[in-house]
Amino acid sequence: MKLSDFILTRFHLPLVAAVVFFTAAGELFAQQPAQPAAPADTTAGTSPQLPPAEPSAPAKLPPGMTAKPSEFESQVGYNLKITVRMSPVYEDSTLTSGVIAYLPKGSVVGVLTEQDTWYKIEFGPEEQRQQGWVISYGVERTHELEHIVTNREDASRWEGQRVKVVTGETLIRSFPSTGADVLLRAYRNEIFNLAGEAEDYYMVELSNAVKGWVWRGDVEIYVEPKYSRSQVQEMIAAAKAQDKRLEQLQSLLADLNSRGQRVGQELDALQKLQEEALARAAHAARQQRKSFFQLDSLKNRLTLNAGFLRQGFGSDLGLANTMFKGLGLNYKPGERLSFEVNMFNGSPALRQPGSKQASLPSSLSGLDTLSVKGKFWQVEARVDIGGLRGVPILSRMDNYLTGGFGHLNLQSTAAGIVSNQSLWGAILGWGFGKRLFAKLHFDLGLRLFLTSTNVSDVRFQGMGLLESKKVFLINIGTAIGMNWQF
Repeated sequence: MKLSDFILTRFHLPLVAAVVFFTAAGELFAQQPAQPAAPADTTAGTSPQLPPAEPSAPAKLPPGMTAKPSEFESQVGYNLKITVRMSPVYEDSTLTSGVIAYLPKGSVVGVLTEQDTWYKIEFGPEEQRQQGWVISYGVERTHELEHIVTNREDASRWEGQRVKVVTGETLIRSFPSTGADVLLRAYRNEIFNLAGEAEDYYMVELSNAVKGWVWRGDVEIYVEPKYSRSQVQEMIAAAKAQDKRLEQLQSLLADLNSRGQRVGQELDALQKLQEEALARAAHAARQQRKSFFQLDSLKNRLTLNAGFLRQGFGSDLGLANTMFKGLGLNYKPGERLSFEVNMFNGSPALRQPGSKQASLPSSLSGLDTLSVKGKFWQVEARVDIGGLRGVPILSRMDNYLTGGFGHLNLQSTAAGIVSNQSLWGAILGWGFGKRLFAKLHFDLGLRLFLTSTNVSDVRFQGMGLLESKKVFLINIGTAIGMNWQF
């Protein structure tokens, strides 16, 4: 802020009072009538002569005198130009009235009337005209046409923007009017910094830091090119090189396209040949397919089994573990499924009755001297499950599961008396094997024979008090054998 502005801002009330006092005193003692202001010189292109200040109406009239309208109002022929940074516009000609607007420095407004040290002004666009009062300090009389300069907030809006002359010639004037002084003649393609706007004009900055106004129709907003001329030339050269490479690629793609079409035709022909071959193979398979039990297929599906079964018996049965030997046949209709029938023969021995075991099969109890023969039939279905992953040794073996039923016939002979007892039950098992030669296979497995039968307590045999009961038995056996494929 300038020093003069600061002084006027801080001490405007005392100054106003002083001006009012001296004006009134001059009117009372001089008793001279007010002289009207000289008419304004509105000739365009010449520096206007400022008219003398018009007399103001006295602040206080002597007693007995009445004010006439001509002493307070006069028709003026000039405008006011704001000379301070920002001049307030009041609702009335008092400092205590409200402020309705602020006029930036350089604004020119029309004067309606003059009263004391106040001017009644009219400003704003035609559709929104406003009236108010400004104090005499900070303004000066001028012949410039009315206009409002862009304020500081609007000025920041135009920062960095420029305009370019698009006509052959245009005039840059001192304010936005065709009657204003011409500051400069500008020609096509000249560029100026943009500082503001007012109705149909743009405010531009000249090279000597002076601001002027140019008509909007002669300029346009200038957009800085993103690339320089040399960069544009380099990009054009690069684009041409890319176009050439693109033509080469298009030619290559066309060649690949034609080759792809030929390959597609050949693949279609190969697919047809493959479909024909598959159809012929399926037809041949149907012709060669044999019945499930057709005799001429048994040759490659039958296996002869030979081995041993060490069969254990439940503690309630009273029979000791017995080694059976036997033969069997295995029929394999599929890759994993097979059926087998085994028959084992053995001679079970009786356990000696004790405190924990005193039972025998009901048909065997009551005989003092006894020989027992057993015949064990097993009919099973077998499913191969391959190697057990993550289990040492078994992961390299051919593992299998079995399930079926078994019949154990016990024949006892004592003193020429023959007695038979049959035990029926389910068989569950697991085993593994390994092919030793082309046709020879080794097997080892575990079998569970689940059955129930009637047994008698033999501890009271001497007194003839045999007590019978039915028990459920889990009989565990171990089988080992060799398989020979026909």
